[in-house]
Formats: sequence, C-alpha cells, structure tokens
Amino acid sequence: MIDVVTCEICGRLYNNPSGFFRVCPTCYENDENEFQKIKDYLNVHPCAKIFDVVADLNISIKQIKRYLRESRLEILEKDNHFLLCESCGKSIRTGRYCDECYKNRHKNIRAVYSGSSNIKHSNAIRFRTDGNSKRASSI
Repeated sequence: MIDVVTCEICGRLYNNPSGFFRVCPTCYENDENEFQKIKDYLNVHPCAKIFDVVADLNISIKQIKRYLRESRLEILEKDNHFLLCESCGKSIRTGRYCDECYKNRHKNIRAVYSGSSNIKHSNAIRFRTDGNSKRASSI
C-alpha cells in the first residue's frame, strides 16, 4: 500500500511506499548531504563543539539536535546539559532516553517463538499480548 504523507521538513505531499522515511526524497537527499558535511568536518575536527559545527557549516542547532536524537551523532561529554532524556530529564549523549528509561520503556517487549507452522514459507509474524497468540499481517 502506498501512503501519501507530508514531508516533515518542507511540508510537501509525497508517496511513501515503505512507510519508514518521514521526509520527501528531495529533502532526504539534502539532509544526507548535510550530514555528510558534518561527518567530514568531525573527521578533521574530532573534538569540535556543537556551536563550532553550527558556525562553520551554517547548519542549524535544531538539525544537529535531530541527528543526536536519531543516534546519528554523539556528544563526547558525559554531563553536557544540551541533550536530555525525554522521560526523566537526565543528561544523555545520544538518542531520546537514558539507559534506565530505555530499559523501563522496553522491558515488556518480548519476542516469542510459536513453533513450526503448518503453512509452508509463511511470512507472517506472531506476537503475544496477555498470553494470547495473534497473527499480524504479512510483511
């Protein structure tokens, strides 16, 4: 199924057949080019501060913070006060949650093997909630 969605960067509508990307192909390509600039800059200046990257590359702090939240970048300082856990507010170096909150949020997610299936080459996935096995739609 093809979904028509709005690009989070430019606001244009586009077809999103995979459902994974939240930006249109044009913005995605531009975003990847910007990220590559940051990677190249950090290879030359490995201990650069966030504000140095912003000033030297003319990239917004919002964009840098998004890369940090997506775990594409990491802050070197442990207690940085720039990136905080979205749950408890503790200082983190990358992602959205500190280790403790991440574990708490994901402790109830379990994979379940339900044995062999009578259907040959089934591509369905199974999951359990409250002890009941349910079949999800095919991938």
